Amino acid sequence: MQQGRRPTTPFTLYIVPPSNPAFPMSLTVAHSFPVWLPQTQTWLYNQVRFLPDDVTSHILCKEMQHPDQFHLPNIHSLSGPSSRFTRLTTRLFRHIDYHLFVRYKCNRLEPDILHSHFGPVGWKNHRVMQLLPSSRSWKTRQVVTFYGQDVDHLPKVNPAWKKRYLDMFQRVDLVLCEGSFMAAKVQALGCPAGKLRVHHLGVDMDAIAFQPRTKMDDEPFRVLMAAAFRPKKGFLFGLKALEQVARHVNLEVTLVGDAIDDPASVREKQQILAFLEQSPLGNRVKLTGFMTAKKLFETALAHHIYLAPSVTAEDGDSEGGAPVSLIEMAASGMPVISSNHCDIPEVIRHGHSGLLAEERDIDGIASCLKKLMSDPGSWGTMTQNARTFLEDEYNAVTQGEKLYHLYGML
Repeated sequence: MQQGRRPTTPFTLYIVPPSNPAFPMSLTVAHSFPVWLPQTQTWLYNQVRFLPDDVTSHILCKEMQHPDQFHLPNIHSLSGPSSRFTRLTTRLFRHIDYHLFVRYKCNRLEPDILHSHFGPVGWKNHRVMQLLPSSRSWKTRQVVTFYGQDVDHLPKVNPAWKKRYLDMFQRVDLVLCEGSFMAAKVQALGCPAGKLRVHHLGVDMDAIAFQPRTKMDDEPFRVLMAAAFRPKKGFLFGLKALEQVARHVNLEVTLVGDAIDDPASVREKQQILAFLEQSPLGNRVKLTGFMTAKKLFETALAHHIYLAPSVTAEDGDSEGGAPVSLIEMAASGMPVISSNHCDIPEVIRHGHSGLLAEERDIDGIASCLKKLMSDPGSWGTMTQNARTFLEDEYNAVTQGEKLYHLYGML
């Protein structure tokens, strides 16, 4: 197969919702997140905060993390009240299932939409929502968004989820995916095409300054990789490709991230450290641990190339769509190299707005690195192409408006 190409997927529905004057001008939406919010899920924060003013959002979560970074009004946390009003309900539900808490809050808030983020959350929420009194005068429409691990990995390791998803698909009103590749996967799980829509995740373009990278002749090439240490991120393949390139090119590598609370992630970190210990590349790699989004952007400005060699892991875990960090780095003016994986080719067009190698293709990744490093003069056109496309298709403001219209069409 030609590098940067892959078979097209059967699902091609790409929705830009039309204006619909019949739906209410104002909507109340309850967003269900078990945890609000890990540092690796900034994109969920943007999805909620960029909804138009016509939408009143409520966050229903089991626990809160990093509240200083991801503060929004109307956060209802089972493990910690966000206001005096919620203190009693917090004490009542502290030892009860989170999804019963969601049901209780929906009974009180009467939202127009319950938006469950991640497939398993949607299934559990739809089950408990059936317990609401049938005589209620209001109807909450249910929306579920899939993000990746919930599409391939979960049904593979626990086939019971295939039947659960089928049950959920029949009852919820709308299912969202971030790209056409993921949507085809969800449709294969049994979701009716009429309920399935592609909705790109938005990034805050106004907060991402476009600063096309340049390189001085006497400085090393600086390559950045950033993500949680998980097999699907393909860091070992990227490092092995960098090891090849480092034999002939002066380069420095920064690895931003760390293991998360997951055995596969811990093993991945151990393998990364073991590789760096024995590789001549090791003394050129700096490991920083996790960073805030602000610090990551500051770090990225001092680097020339962003490398995101994602793969499908042995257990089926994949990006599902495309890493949001890849979108953000491309939008910032950094030339990017990634892989022909999931919906990444929908974000990065090989040779036009970045470079793509096949999954696990160490030589292919090395070839992409050498191509960029041999011609820094080509970076300007490539990064401008990326920025223009992302402003049109992945702008958080525009995507917030589109999500509002999707809600209103129900």
